[in-house]
Amino acid sequence: MPLSRRSRADDNFIQKVAHELTNGILYRKRDLRCEYLDGPPAPASSVQLERLDRLSQDPSALSQLLATLPYFEALELFDLFRKMPRDPCPAASSMHTPESSSSRSPPAWTPLAAQCPSPMHYTLAGSLLPPASNPMEQELMVRHPIAYPVLMPIAVNSLPLEALLVPRNPEILRERLLLTDVADSELPDTSKKKDEHCDGASDWCNSLLHLAQAHIDILLQVDISFWTDLPIPNDFAIRVIALYLNNDFTILPLFNIDLFLQDLSQKRPYFCSRFLVSALLAWACQAYTSIHPKAASWSWLFFLDAQAQWNQLDRRESATLCNISASQLMSMASVTHGQDELAFVFHKTGIEIAQTMGLLNVDPQSQSAAAWVHGYPDWQKAASYTAWGVFNWSCVFTLHYHKVNVDIPPGLMMPGDIDIALAAGDEVAVSLPESVEVFRAMCKLWIIFASIAKIYYGPDLEGFLNQKEALEYVEGTYRQLLTWADELPLRLVRQPGSSSAVYLMHIYYHAVITDLFRPFLHQPNRSSTPLRTFAAERANPQNVYHVSIRQMKRLLLSYRLEFHLEALSVMWQTGVIYVANATMRADYHNKDEMQFFVNLCVAGLEELFMSYKVFGAITKGVMSMAIRQGSIEQTQVRRARRRLNETGKRFVVDDNSTDETMAKWMIDLDLAVTNSVEAQGGKLARKFDEMSEMGHDDGE
Repeated sequence: MPLSRRSRADDNFIQKVAHELTNGILYRKRDLRCEYLDGPPAPASSVQLERLDRLSQDPSALSQLLATLPYFEALELFDLFRKMPRDPCPAASSMHTPESSSSRSPPAWTPLAAQCPSPMHYTLAGSLLPPASNPMEQELMVRHPIAYPVLMPIAVNSLPLEALLVPRNPEILRERLLLTDVADSELPDTSKKKDEHCDGASDWCNSLLHLAQAHIDILLQVDISFWTDLPIPNDFAIRVIALYLNNDFTILPLFNIDLFLQDLSQKRPYFCSRFLVSALLAWACQAYTSIHPKAASWSWLFFLDAQAQWNQLDRRESATLCNISASQLMSMASVTHGQDELAFVFHKTGIEIAQTMGLLNVDPQSQSAAAWVHGYPDWQKAASYTAWGVFNWSCVFTLHYHKVNVDIPPGLMMPGDIDIALAAGDEVAVSLPESVEVFRAMCKLWIIFASIAKIYYGPDLEGFLNQKEALEYVEGTYRQLLTWADELPLRLVRQPGSSSAVYLMHIYYHAVITDLFRPFLHQPNRSSTPLRTFAAERANPQNVYHVSIRQMKRLLLSYRLEFHLEALSVMWQTGVIYVANATMRADYHNKDEMQFFVNLCVAGLEELFMSYKVFGAITKGVMSMAIRQGSIEQTQVRRARRRLNETGKRFVVDDNSTDETMAKWMIDLDLAVTNSVEAQGGKLARKFDEMSEMGHDDGE
């Protein structure tokens, strides 16, 4: 039933449900245990304070929100205003000082280009996001609030709209971090004391909020020259590794961090190797390129060095945990260097090695790695983290390329579970770090996804969709996904102050849900077929898809608002691509909203291009879709193309720098259901270049 036609009885029922939820009544009726956070409610974050301050300067907007919000949400908003500092200006001004700045604090919005997009008076009530839009969304928010939290509307004038729609300026970031040019120290200065070398790296490591102090202390003892013959400055390598451990590692680890860092610093070959270090630096230097452009050259040099080491390994030597982890880092680096064919080789070969070692694709009746690691706690942990890390990366790979390489998940205990089991054997208590809890939760999510992928990316998707039982299977799988979210630990529930890894975990979650229902959107008679286990009216595939897209929009906007440029993980591109696909439609209900999110997505991809070569092609691919759908202005296209040309200069090196960048992952997600080749990023990028050549519109 549409909200505009809802009866007073319906309103009274919804308010009663909200009241009962507040007092835990529904939990008792369902025989569930209500869990409460200890202590007072968390204070408003700096981001919330900034928005509230802007909102307080527009009484009409505030009055409108208080009058239209549901009763309890209006009370919450009113309560936030009561708790605001009486003079928020000093706090706001201090947020951007170098001393107080961190990767989690709100960014100083400095556009990359002098000209922002032309002013647009967005009618963004629908996108920024109002109370539940349909009964299905209401039911999900009430019964599954972790997966579908109530989305408080954001007043348009509380956001830096113009600055959101262009990539941020990395020059400001470099000034804030007081970085020196690598060219000034191409070779380590051996005349300096080690403590002097570590000062800059120490300050940098301590500015990264998700890096444990124990890990920082070990990192600062690393002598990178032991692991490579390339003359990378030691403090530079430490910074790069630290950034990787803080950002990408938290959502997609490929080894046990404690064992790796111990061997890295103590120069031991058990859980670290020269190949692993080169592969890690080939991958991790890319992220550092947005901070220091010369890191792009280091990434390419380590990429070539790691390839040379890989080619020298014989079959017997390759069967190690370090080599498996390194092969997947090289697969990731190959993707972002625009060499997809090489990425497929590293990915597939690494999985084959893992299978020979009993880690992956091992039949339950066969002997798994659990046999040869039994009785060796360090090796048990190392094998668990590597096996499940490779499994998770393989699922991410499948999500984007629609190719399945792992049929059977690891038979080893999951990270987190293995830590608890080993601690129990020693009769000691263990408290899992948030990063390990995220890792374990992602393992469980990807297990569900793997069963979907076997069908959706197998040889007979059409045959499956034509079966009467197809929708029943999809609904059952969706129930599994809802249960996954319901069982998340409280610290993995997204809220103000959540880590980047928590945001990214929820982005992947909703990406899986939208892909689960996507094939049915192309079948008009199936997209509106009722889902039997839900009570709400219009509980059907189309509405579930749109409800998850609304959550992804908020996640995307929040991630962009809350994290500095150096804190961005390459993994957030998933949210960018999925939101762009959902909004770039000729029949989209709100043109202003469509343009806002398309420009937000393009700006996000341009920021990733500052670090990763492949995102030049991906950005072009998305813009070609936007042009085709009429969802981006030509002035925006011209400005973006000039920025892409300028940013691309940092990736020019002597070897193969002019080769065409391959990007075979799926960018047009709807087209991929019927024509996966034409949906690839590289194909779409070439169409963009062709349109640019035909348009001759380099001028304003």
